Amino acid sequence: MPVTPDRKPGPLQEDDHIRLYSGGDPGTGLEGVIRYVDSPGHFEMEDESGAFDPRAGGGLTPAEHEALDTLVHRLSETCYTEITRSNGRVTDVVVWTSAAKTTKVRETNITRTGNLISQVVEQQYDAAGSLVQTLTHAIARSGGRVESIATTETTP
Repeated sequence: MPVTPDRKPGPLQEDDHIRLYSGGDPGTGLEGVIRYVDSPGHFEMEDESGAFDPRAGGGLTPAEHEALDTLVHRLSETCYTEITRSNGRVTDVVVWTSAAKTTKVRETNITRTGNLISQVVEQQYDAAGSLVQTLTHAIARSGGRVESIATTETTP
């Protein structure tokens, strides 16, 4: 039976395509429906794949997570950054979870040919400090100017 938004019996109320039902079957194939199921007492949602309990999921799979736009992941974590130089030039940047330097977050290694950067290798670590991804950027130059950067991803 349809209910009002305050859960009282009454005519069906719609607000931006959210439909509130209590028990029973409001009809199948209604994408965007959210309903409360009296027994066993949970909310149910419906999308193009059908009805589902939003609490029953186990989260994203690694493949689903990888498919997300992950540009902003971990850009603002609390951390300790260690910088290493050789002959006054930065060669390594290591980001640790703290100044105790027990767990790496990411590491960047810079290689130069002469005075010019020719390769940058970035390594990303998981919460346990295990390597999960490496990006190798090979820099091609023409007349001393960067012409292209070819990036290769590898995983352990």
